[in-house]
Order: sequence, then structure tokens, then C-alpha cells
Amino acid sequence: MHRLSRWVGGLLAFVVGDLIRVRRRHVVDGMTRAGVADPERTASAMYRSLGMGLMELLFAPWLSRRVQLDPRALSIIRARGAVIATAHTGSFDLVGCAAARAVPLTVVTKRLSIGLFDRLWQAWRGRQRVALVSAGQAVAAARRVLGRREALAMMFDQAPERERGTVLSPFLGQVARVDLAPALIAARARVPLLVVLARRTAAGDHVAELALALDPPPRAGRAWATAAMRQATATLDAHVRRDPEQWLWMHRRWKDAPQASPSFGADLLQMR
Repeated sequence: MHRLSRWVGGLLAFVVGDLIRVRRRHVVDGMTRAGVADPERTASAMYRSLGMGLMELLFAPWLSRRVQLDPRALSIIRARGAVIATAHTGSFDLVGCAAARAVPLTVVTKRLSIGLFDRLWQAWRGRQRVALVSAGQAVAAARRVLGRREALAMMFDQAPERERGTVLSPFLGQVARVDLAPALIAARARVPLLVVLARRTAAGDHVAELALALDPPPRAGRAWATAAMRQATATLDAHVRRDPEQWLWMHRRWKDAPQASPSFGADLLQMR
């Protein structure tokens, strides 16, 4: 199955990234601004990783055994529940399906723009025991899920759909707007905030790394949430720089960050 996913990944990389060139210029420009070496080659590798991830999701019932879940994260979730701040790295869908077999997992998800693809994608993930809720249902779902000491996973590597409840933070050499929701929800529920990031190995195995664990203090508010999400973003930055082909650069990640004065951006970027 690993060889099949690599072959299909290569085919999809050629069709989507080289033939149709879906957001190819956007991907290469983002990598260039981040200082990624050989952005054209790395962009092709990213499209190949995306194609492999699609096949790995389809074979999730059989490939889940090749996912190594971090025992520290599992221990925390089973003891107290947790908010998982995660991102589109590695085979993120496969890792989510494997995690849902180990602990009860609810994922806050966005809808795909193409309705048929969205229905197929959501239905298949649901069959792998992943509970799915829309962003508008996140707060209500958090009360239920975290009240049962389970895990609530939220993606934090996309541009938020609003300005309220966000913070500006350095990310891959640019200023990005980051959603505070994962940290705010963790603070209100008094559960840990875990940054868990997926990585595909050269052998075709998958690792879910507990990259950061933050425990909100009593009466944690916006200041703590701001610091926590900036720290989470810095952690993701380092992860992406280590394996740039394994992050989904196709997102318009910096579209809503204000283009303020050069000194404003420079001050933020010096936070790294």
C-alpha cells in the first residue's frame, strides 16, 4: 500500500502541480518568502505528499497500524481530556483516524467548496470513528467533549474567517493572523492545550509528535491564550521548516494579515 500511495502521489503531483498547476505559483512564492531551499522541487514534493495523503486516508483501516501515536499525549487525554491544536502536516487525515481508534476524538472541520467531495470526505472520516463538527458548533461541542475528558482537535494553520478572537504572529517569515480559539477553549475548560503534528517517515510510517504541551493557569484569559497560540505557531514554524514538503502550502495563509508599516511587521518578526 505504501508503494501504491507513492505511485498515486506522484501521478497526482504531476497532474495537479505540474499539468493543471493548481495554486503552484502561490505555493512557490510562499516557500520562496520563507527561505525554503529549491522551492520548485519542494513544491513538487508537497503535491506528491498531498496525493499520498489522499490514498493513505482511503486505506486508513489498514494503514492505521503504521501510525505511531505519542504515548505522552494519549496519557494526558485519558487522564484529563485536552484541546489538540494541529495542522495540515504529514498524512494528517490518516493520523486523525488512527488517533480516533485510541481515544474518543472530535475534530472541528471546515467544509470543502465542492459539495460532492466534501460529503465523501466527511463520510469516510466519520466511518473511521472520527466525530466531526463545524466551526460554528465548536464551543457547544467543546463543552460536551471536554466535559467527558475526551479530545477536541482544531486546525490552527489556516487563516481565520474573522478578526475577532485572533492575534498576529510571525510565521514562516511573514506576519500571519492566528485563531485564539484552541487556547481560549482549553483555558475555559481547564484542560491542557496540546500541539500535535504529524510527520511521514521515509519508510512510509507516520508519527504524531507531541510538540508542545501547555497547561492553562487558574483564571487564564486572553493574555495567556495570546502567548500560547504564538508559542504554538512558533512550534509549527520549526516543524514546517524541518520538513517543508509535508505542510499544505496551498492555503492562502497570509491573506488576512494587515500590511501595516514596515516597522510594525519587523517588530513582530523579531519575536522569533
